Amino acid sequence: MDLNELLANHQRALFNQRSARTMRDRETYFDLVGYYAERIRKLRISAGLPRYHWTDEPRPPKE
Repeated sequence: MDLNELLANHQRALFNQRSARTMRDRETYFDLVGYYAERIRKLRISAGLPRYHWTDEPRPPKE
């Protein structure tokens, strides 16, 4: 899977997690979010790209 596919799947898992109807579904998507984040991290490292720091902030801070 290339980086674009991983990013798309990560985004899809985030959307599905937020709209899950049951806690079991939410936990499944939560696991998928972590799984794709880890694969993205490993792919970026193997490609020699700088580490990306995930944030919970909705927007970057203003300068």
